[in-house]
Amino acid sequence: MPWDPDIFTGSDVLVTGGLGFIGSALARRLIELGAKVTLVDSLIPEYGGNLFNIHDIRDRVTVDLTDVRDAAAMSSLIKKRQFLFNLAGQTSHLDSMTDPMTDLNINAAAQLHILEACRLHNRDLKIVFASTRQVYGRPEYLPVDEKHPIEPVDINGINKLAGEWYHLDPECELKTRAKRFSGFGSAG
Repeated sequence: MPWDPDIFTGSDVLVTGGLGFIGSALARRLIELGAKVTLVDSLIPEYGGNLFNIHDIRDRVTVDLTDVRDAAAMSSLIKKRQFLFNLAGQTSHLDSMTDPMTDLNINAAAQLHILEACRLHNRDLKIVFASTRQVYGRPEYLPVDEKHPIEPVDINGINKLAGEWYHLDPECELKTRAKRFSGFGSAG
């Protein structure tokens, strides 16, 4: 199916992790395409979100300072949207080792809450989930591609993989896609 940027014209789009590097860049493009954009971010220090990232578009987006772990808030935010770009995540491998429960709660449990909210309140929502190259573990060859064996080597990779697979579960019966990013922003 060819790419049709007109699908975003007049659409209501939610971007989690929206004040981060990728989220803010995506917001700019969505605005150019005529979408109504709401950015969700918790602004947890060291996680990449920063209001400065949207200084040039601040008056053209809605910002909701919410943590993706807040299931009730996310349920409310998901209603009546056409698209969800689910970019929020805990990306630090060191933090995942020193505080594995926070990593689990953000990268796996919160993803289940989001998907359950979609199932209950907005089954027609189209979802793009941001995963990570870390699900592949140590590279067996370069460049790493989607045929590479999936062998995460740390808690962060395992939890991100769980979050990704929740989104891709056919039993979920939602319209989801996952994209594995590598090397973006300061977190990588």
